[in-house]
Amino acid sequence: MTSSNPGSSAAKPWRDRVADYVDELAEVAETIDLILDETRVRTMGLRSDEVDASTAQLLASINDLERMVERRDELIRDADAPNPGVSLSEKLLLSRKIEDARLARRCGEVAEMIATTHQRATALFVCQYHLSELQRDLLNRLAGATGPQTYDKSGRRPQGGTGLFNEAA
Repeated sequence: MTSSNPGSSAAKPWRDRVADYVDELAEVAETIDLILDETRVRTMGLRSDEVDASTAQLLASINDLERMVERRDELIRDADAPNPGVSLSEKLLLSRKIEDARLARRCGEVAEMIATTHQRATALFVCQYHLSELQRDLLNRLAGATGPQTYDKSGRRPQGGTGLFNEAA
Protein backbone atom coordinates (compact mmCIF):
# COMPACT_ATOMS: atom_id res chain seq x y z
CA MET A 1 0.00 0.00 0.00
CA THR A 2 1.27 3.44 -0.82
CA SER A 3 1.23 5.88 2.04
CA SER A 4 0.78 9.57 1.49
CA ASN A 5 3.03 12.15 3.02
CA PRO A 6 0.94 14.22 5.44
CA GLY A 7 3.04 17.33 4.82
CA SER A 8 2.43 17.28 1.07
CA SER A 9 -1.29 16.44 1.32
CA ALA A 10 -2.18 19.97 2.44
CA ALA A 11 -0.82 21.35 -0.85
CA LYS A 12 -3.09 19.08 -2.90
CA PRO A 13 -6.71 20.03 -3.46
CA TRP A 14 -9.26 17.99 -1.48
CA ARG A 15 -10.69 16.37 -4.61
CA ASP A 16 -7.23 15.11 -5.65
CA ARG A 17 -6.63 13.68 -2.17
CA VAL A 18 -9.99 11.88 -2.40
CA ALA A 19 -9.04 10.51 -5.84
CA ASP A 20 -5.72 9.24 -4.42
CA TYR A 21 -7.59 7.69 -1.49
CA VAL A 22 -10.06 5.89 -3.77
CA ASP A 23 -7.21 4.55 -5.92
CA GLU A 24 -5.35 3.25 -2.85
CA LEU A 25 -8.55 1.77 -1.45
CA ALA A 26 -9.15 -0.08 -4.73
CA GLU A 27 -5.56 -1.39 -4.52
CA VAL A 28 -6.13 -2.74 -1.00
CA ALA A 29 -9.43 -4.35 -2.05
CA GLU A 30 -7.76 -5.99 -5.07
CA THR A 31 -4.93 -7.27 -2.86
CA ILE A 32 -7.45 -8.81 -0.46
CA ASP A 33 -9.28 -10.35 -3.40
CA LEU A 34 -6.06 -11.95 -4.70
CA ILE A 35 -5.23 -13.30 -1.25
CA LEU A 36 -8.72 -14.81 -1.07
CA ASP A 37 -8.15 -16.47 -4.46
CA GLU A 38 -4.86 -17.98 -3.22
CA THR A 39 -6.44 -19.09 0.05
CA ARG A 40 -9.34 -20.74 -1.80
CA VAL A 41 -6.95 -22.72 -4.00
CA ARG A 42 -4.84 -23.72 -1.02
CA THR A 43 -7.96 -24.74 0.92
CA MET A 44 -9.12 -26.91 -1.98
CA GLY A 45 -5.68 -28.54 -2.03
CA LEU A 46 -5.85 -29.07 1.75
CA ARG A 47 -2.51 -27.30 2.20
CA SER A 48 -3.13 -25.99 5.71
CA ASP A 49 0.36 -24.54 6.25
CA GLU A 50 -0.07 -22.41 3.12
CA VAL A 51 -3.59 -21.45 4.21
CA ASP A 52 -2.08 -20.18 7.47
CA ALA A 53 0.41 -18.06 5.48
CA SER A 54 -2.44 -16.64 3.38
CA THR A 55 -4.36 -15.86 6.54
CA ALA A 56 -1.39 -13.86 7.87
CA GLN A 57 -1.25 -11.91 4.58
CA LEU A 58 -4.98 -11.33 4.79
CA LEU A 59 -4.69 -9.95 8.32
CA ALA A 60 -2.04 -7.47 7.15
CA SER A 61 -4.26 -6.33 4.29
CA ILE A 62 -7.25 -5.98 6.60
CA ASN A 63 -5.10 -3.72 8.79
CA ASP A 64 -4.42 -1.64 5.67
CA LEU A 65 -8.16 -1.48 5.04
CA GLU A 66 -8.75 -0.29 8.61
CA ARG A 67 -6.21 2.51 8.08
CA MET A 68 -8.05 3.46 4.91
CA VAL A 69 -11.26 3.87 6.91
CA GLU A 70 -9.43 6.27 9.22
CA ARG A 71 -8.21 8.22 6.20
CA ARG A 72 -11.74 8.39 4.81
CA ASP A 73 -12.97 9.87 8.08
CA GLU A 74 -10.18 12.46 7.98
CA LEU A 75 -11.11 13.39 4.40
CA ILE A 76 -14.77 13.76 5.33
CA ARG A 77 -13.91 16.09 8.25
CA ASP A 78 -11.16 17.93 6.36
CA ALA A 79 -11.39 21.72 6.47
CA ASP A 80 -11.11 21.84 2.64
CA ALA A 81 -14.00 19.38 2.17
CA PRO A 82 -17.30 20.71 0.90
CA ASN A 83 -19.48 21.48 3.91
CA PRO A 84 -22.68 19.52 3.32
CA GLY A 85 -22.65 15.74 3.16
CA VAL A 86 -21.75 12.90 5.48
CA SER A 87 -19.85 10.70 2.99
CA LEU A 88 -17.24 11.33 0.33
CA SER A 89 -19.75 10.48 -2.41
CA GLU A 90 -22.32 12.94 -1.05
CA LYS A 91 -19.76 15.72 -0.75
CA LEU A 92 -18.56 15.07 -4.29
CA LEU A 93 -22.06 14.94 -5.77
CA LEU A 94 -23.11 18.18 -4.08
CA SER A 95 -20.39 20.09 -5.94
CA ARG A 96 -22.30 19.47 -9.20
CA LYS A 97 -19.04 19.19 -11.17
CA ILE A 98 -18.78 16.41 -13.74
CA GLU A 99 -15.32 15.27 -12.58
CA ASP A 100 -16.60 15.08 -9.00
CA ALA A 101 -19.60 13.04 -10.14
CA ARG A 102 -17.24 10.62 -11.90
CA LEU A 103 -15.15 10.30 -8.76
CA ALA A 104 -18.33 9.72 -6.71
CA ARG A 105 -19.26 6.92 -9.13
CA ARG A 106 -15.77 5.44 -8.69
CA CYS A 107 -16.31 5.57 -4.91
CA GLY A 108 -19.49 3.53 -5.40
CA GLU A 109 -17.69 1.00 -7.61
CA VAL A 110 -14.95 0.51 -5.03
CA ALA A 111 -17.56 0.18 -2.27
CA GLU A 112 -19.28 -2.58 -4.29
CA MET A 113 -15.90 -4.29 -4.82
CA ILE A 114 -15.27 -4.24 -1.06
CA ALA A 115 -18.77 -5.60 -0.33
CA THR A 116 -18.22 -8.47 -2.79
CA THR A 117 -14.80 -9.19 -1.28
CA HIS A 118 -16.39 -9.25 2.18
CA GLN A 119 -18.96 -11.82 1.00
CA ARG A 120 -16.22 -13.95 -0.58
CA ALA A 121 -14.14 -13.84 2.61
CA THR A 122 -17.11 -14.84 4.73
CA ALA A 123 -18.00 -17.73 2.41
CA LEU A 124 -14.39 -18.94 2.30
CA PHE A 125 -13.99 -18.97 6.05
CA VAL A 126 -17.31 -20.73 6.54
CA CYS A 127 -16.10 -23.40 4.08
CA GLN A 128 -12.76 -23.70 5.90
CA TYR A 129 -14.58 -24.09 9.21
CA HIS A 130 -16.81 -26.84 7.84
CA LEU A 131 -13.83 -28.60 6.24
CA SER A 132 -12.00 -28.65 9.56
CA GLU A 133 -15.16 -29.92 11.28
CA LEU A 134 -15.55 -32.58 8.57
CA GLN A 135 -12.09 -33.94 9.36
CA ARG A 136 -12.88 -34.01 13.08
CA ASP A 137 -16.28 -35.65 12.45
CA LEU A 138 -14.67 -38.28 10.21
CA LEU A 139 -12.07 -39.11 12.85
CA ASN A 140 -14.77 -39.32 15.53
CA ARG A 141 -16.88 -41.61 13.35
CA LEU A 142 -13.91 -43.88 12.64
CA ALA A 143 -13.16 -43.99 16.37
CA GLY A 144 -16.80 -44.76 17.14
CA ALA A 145 -17.40 -41.58 19.10
CA THR A 146 -20.81 -40.00 18.80
CA GLY A 147 -19.69 -36.77 20.39
CA PRO A 148 -16.88 -35.16 22.33
CA GLN A 149 -17.58 -37.38 25.34
CA THR A 150 -14.73 -38.28 27.69
CA TYR A 151 -16.91 -39.85 30.39
CA ASP A 152 -20.43 -41.18 30.32
CA LYS A 153 -23.10 -39.74 32.61
CA SER A 154 -22.18 -42.10 35.44
CA GLY A 155 -18.64 -40.71 35.49
CA ARG A 156 -17.00 -43.93 34.24
CA ARG A 157 -14.62 -44.00 31.32
CA PRO A 158 -16.22 -45.31 28.10
CA GLN A 159 -15.37 -48.88 27.12
CA GLY A 160 -12.68 -49.25 24.44
CA GLY A 161 -13.03 -51.10 21.18
CA THR A 162 -16.19 -49.38 19.97
CA GLY A 163 -14.64 -47.88 16.84
CA LEU A 164 -15.97 -48.50 13.37
CA PHE A 165 -12.96 -50.63 12.38
CA ASN A 166 -13.20 -52.69 15.58
CA GLU A 167 -16.90 -53.37 14.92
CA ALA A 168 -16.18 -54.31 11.30
CA ALA A 169 -13.45 -56.73 12.40
